[in-house]
Amino acid sequence: MSRVSRSRVRPQLSSMLLFVGLLSGSWVSCLPVHTSPPARITAHNHIPRRVDPEISLPWGQDEAVLLIVDKSCKTLQGYHYGELMRTYPIVLGRRPRAKLYEGDRRTPTGLYMIIGKPHHSRWSRFMHLDYPSPSDLHRYRVGVARGHVPRRRAGYPGTGGAIGLHGTDKQFFNEVGYNWTLGLISLFNHDIRELHATVPTGTLVYIRE
Repeated sequence: MSRVSRSRVRPQLSSMLLFVGLLSGSWVSCLPVHTSPPARITAHNHIPRRVDPEISLPWGQDEAVLLIVDKSCKTLQGYHYGELMRTYPIVLGRRPRAKLYEGDRRTPTGLYMIIGKPHHSRWSRFMHLDYPSPSDLHRYRVGVARGHVPRRRAGYPGTGGAIGLHGTDKQFFNEVGYNWTLGLISLFNHDIRELHATVPTGTLVYIRE
């Protein structure tokens, strides 16, 4: 998806997400997760079903694939035209709240897009998000003005980057739900393989507190 098309999609979905936030009680409860690896992985841009087909997300019905990261529940939910298809367990950055600057060990909050799926020497599979968003840049500037961003020898650290979804080399930490990353979103390796194979570049990812 081009930068132009993304700029059209993001404001529209942002207004939807604001509305959904007011009605969050209908979908914020933590759902049971399914950690067993899929019997077969096929690249078809369609997340395999693993949950109750009655669970839906009406405002996501126009999106073929939409990912919702719930930081409080430590889950990643995959939707297909508004229908919940799969819930994955995740772990996050070591520190709570939304990411503000590079090195704060926090996972960002907001609406993002998968802009690439490059090879990664450590994680093998990596799904790169387009962080920082305009909202992140604004939050950073406000943080600098208010003295919430530390000043380093060469100046302020900046917003950082290279935020995305990846696997784990700390299996036990993922199993017990310990937040160990420096701000990224870690899944079990069999889950990131499934997502990497079925979720296309250009997919929107909403990360909520």
